[in-house]
Amino acid sequence: MSRQMNILLVEDNSLDAMMVQRALAKIASNAVTTRAEDGVEALEIINSGELSGPFFVLLDINMPRMNGHEFLKEFRTTSAASDSVVFMFTTSDSPQDIAKAYRQRANGYIVKPHNREDMKKKMSTLQGFWTICEPPVPPV
Repeated sequence: MSRQMNILLVEDNSLDAMMVQRALAKIASNAVTTRAEDGVEALEIINSGELSGPFFVLLDINMPRMNGHEFLKEFRTTSAASDSVVFMFTTSDSPQDIAKAYRQRANGYIVKPHNREDMKKKMSTLQGFWTICEPPVPPV
């Protein structure tokens, strides 16, 4: 039996969010995606208990109010779900952004694809990761 794929998509661009959701619908029809438009909203969703675990975060960097780096730093130090998997999912291929993300314990760094087929391939890879990896065990 496979686990339902739960994703917190932290993305301010509606078109990018729609592309992710459409690609997921094709390769993981039972995936549940919750969207936050910035880091502040993402922390509110996580802290409210609205997400059922396990889940992973797809995190853009360039967002208003709280960007991806700021969110990741706050999330890793204060959230009860801080052991969740976080993939940076951004247009930036800057070595500085990549290094900073990994220093803040990002689990992966994905540069957003430019077309639907590449998006589908990347979402399929994430779905495969979700399927084969064991989620963190919550404390008892």
